[in-house]
Amino acid sequence: MIIVEGLDGCGKTTLITNLTKQGKQLVIPNNDFKNFYYKYVDTFDKSSINSVMDRSFISVMVYGKILSNKTKISEQNYLKLLKLYTRNNSSIIYLYAPQELLLERRKDDLNDRVVLLHLYKSLLEEFDYRLEQASNFMPVYKINTANYNEQQTLEKVKKLIKF
Repeated sequence: MIIVEGLDGCGKTTLITNLTKQGKQLVIPNNDFKNFYYKYVDTFDKSSINSVMDRSFISVMVYGKILSNKTKISEQNYLKLLKLYTRNNSSIIYLYAPQELLLERRKDDLNDRVVLLHLYKSLLEEFDYRLEQASNFMPVYKINTANYNEQQTLEKVKKLIKF
């Protein structure tokens, strides 16, 4: 499974769209679960090696910590999810870009712009912390999308995860 993470505007949706055109199957968490831990256990159960996910429990931890100083998944359950997702050879693709570029890409979404304008640095720091933890369980690849167009990003990902 490929887990695609990153801030709003970094290119996640574009990459995922291109990955599904290459045969990856999009897996979407079921929002019927009130307990976020079980939501992502269920998502894992429905996934395969050929799956791709737009955001994951990692974003839950990052955004929860930064936006409200509390997360919807405990630290213990976060670590359990990391261990669980290693069972189908999961990899994390973390896309990022400079704040100015993200603000330009999200110029029509006021809520995203406010978050990016005021919390960009804090969100990056929390992503770094969470991805460092995750790297103890699975490969984590970081790609600055300011350096690549969408086709180049796709090709880089294909090489990294060895399609």
